[in-house]
Amino acid sequence: MKSADEQVNDQQKELCAVSVMRSMLEDYSALNHIDFEQALLMFGQSKTYQALYDFSTGMWREGPDYLRSWFEDELSRAR
Repeated sequence: MKSADEQVNDQQKELCAVSVMRSMLEDYSALNHIDFEQALLMFGQSKTYQALYDFSTGMWREGPDYLRSWFEDELSRAR
C-alpha cells in the first residue's frame, strides 16, 4: 500500500507549494508593510524556500502560518 505522499505526484506537490507560498507571502507582506514582490525576493533567497521545494521535507503539505513561522525564524537567526 502506498503512503499518502506517494499518491501525490511532484506536479501536484509543486502546485501545493506555490499556493502555500503565495498565501504566506500575501500575509507576510501585509503584516510587515512591504511590497509582495519584495517579500517574494526575500523568500526566494531563503533556506525556507529551498525546504519548501525539497518535497522530501513535507513542508509543501503545511499551511501558510507554518511556512511563515519557519521563514520568520530564519530571518531572526540571520540578524
